[in-house]
Amino acid sequence: MRLRALNILAVMAVTLTSLASPIAGHAQTGLTVEATATAACEIGTFTLNVSGGSGTYDVAWAFGDGDTLAESAVAVFPHSVDHAFPGSGQYLWTVTATDTTSAEVGGSAGGALLLGPSVTLTTDVFPPVLTLEGGQATLNFTATPTGGTPPYTYAWDLDGDGAIDPGSDPSSPTASFTYGAAGKFQATVTVTDDCGLSDSATLVVVVFDPEAACHPMAQRIAEAVDSLFPSQAESLYSCEDIFGMFNGDLTGSQLGFGRMWHAYQLATSIEELTWEEILAWQLGGTGWGLLAQLDRFAEVLDTVDTRQLYEMVMSGEVSVGDIRTAFQAATRFGADFEDALTRAAAGANPGDLSRFYRAAEETGLDPAALDAYLAAGAQLSDINHSEQLASRFGAELEAILSARAAGHNWGEINQAYRLADDETSAEDILAIGPQVFSQQQRQQDDLGQGGAGQDTGMAERLAEHYGLTVAEVEAMLETCGGDWGCVREQLRTQASTGGVAAQDDATAQRLAAQFGVGVEQVWSIFNGACAGDWTCVRKTLQSNSHPHPHGKP
Repeated sequence: MRLRALNILAVMAVTLTSLASPIAGHAQTGLTVEATATAACEIGTFTLNVSGGSGTYDVAWAFGDGDTLAESAVAVFPHSVDHAFPGSGQYLWTVTATDTTSAEVGGSAGGALLLGPSVTLTTDVFPPVLTLEGGQATLNFTATPTGGTPPYTYAWDLDGDGAIDPGSDPSSPTASFTYGAAGKFQATVTVTDDCGLSDSATLVVVVFDPEAACHPMAQRIAEAVDSLFPSQAESLYSCEDIFGMFNGDLTGSQLGFGRMWHAYQLATSIEELTWEEILAWQLGGTGWGLLAQLDRFAEVLDTVDTRQLYEMVMSGEVSVGDIRTAFQAATRFGADFEDALTRAAAGANPGDLSRFYRAAEETGLDPAALDAYLAAGAQLSDINHSEQLASRFGAELEAILSARAAGHNWGEINQAYRLADDETSAEDILAIGPQVFSQQQRQQDDLGQGGAGQDTGMAERLAEHYGLTVAEVEAMLETCGGDWGCVREQLRTQASTGGVAAQDDATAQRLAAQFGVGVEQVWSIFNGACAGDWTCVRKTLQSNSHPHPHGKP
């Protein structure tokens, strides 16, 4: 047998992105490795070039057929290696070069080497489904070989009996066959090149006999499903195949023509799924109507397709009910479908999602921000009410939620924002206590204090609030040029940077002054019964200072 070189050349990277589109090799740690492969019949010739490093390398080959080759101290390039392969086919090969002076310095290349021909088989009627007329049906075949070494010879077995059809021409890429009976036939062509390497291709041919005794409904379903091949039917079916499924070949019990026909009808409208997948849906116990719902959801959402929804349900990842709940949230509130589906799959019911996304819509918060507030202990009702107060007073939602988290009731928060002005913020009033602040204002009004008196009163309130002396606050006022806004800003900054201990000290001082008790008593409650909870301390002091009339709890 003479050897003729095949015109196959490939220089490939370490990681192959496409067997049909080689990429040049890249250095890994200092070496540049390039390799090519050519074939002459069953012999592959590999040529290697390596640069970088010391100039002497250990080389390891893997030819893709299970054989390997190790070479030591290769120093002359280009370097070639021949390898005999067991037969035709595609072989994925690699070569690695390592510097002999350092195992850390190396590089690789690789590729795909195709030996022999590759053939595809087509017919003039596709899918190859025929109906006997006068007891016969003829089909024409075409074999298209690529690669290998021409000329080619063709061996045709078009009825699947294992024998070469006597009327076929071994030199022709086309053949014709006349079927004389109904059934399914394996049509095969084997192409052999001039080196003796070969490849085969097979098609299933279905032949119907309109006068056969097979059930007419099975015949109708088979013809209908075969019309969907190959895009929406995974194989071709004969009348006998469908009748066998009816009798229990698929499920062990009668399947019923109605299910198979309904699956075909749905396949004509749900283009993303095959007939077999639609049938499996119903056999899994899920109704046809629910599958139609998924298709409608995907069409409306336009961010997810029917196949994705189908696969999530069939895998058990979500239920149709979860998808329906998420769909309702997405269309009603404009919620992100995937976000809503994640929440539904985690157990959120339609009411939960409605309340959540309505709160997000009304507050202008995105779901992640809303989740953060909920994780911090806020309730949706608190968030909604805080948004209403923020809108009414032109305040920040965060500030109101923080006040609520600190233990202030809605009455206190509402009063603080009503009393706030350019000189005293709502946060300052809440820290002092709205009732105490109001009493101090009334006392100043009763005394008729002028500007200096007002400054003194403000200095006293801020001193109590921030745990400072009146003199320290007045000194800050002088530094700020008489601007109380400047003083409050400095005090807030100091308080925010003073650490938790400084804040706790200031809180203890304020509560002691507010309720007329000693600081030691405040700390005793904080460290004792209230276990570090200032809200609990405030409520305890309020209860002690305002006992219920008649001694009732």
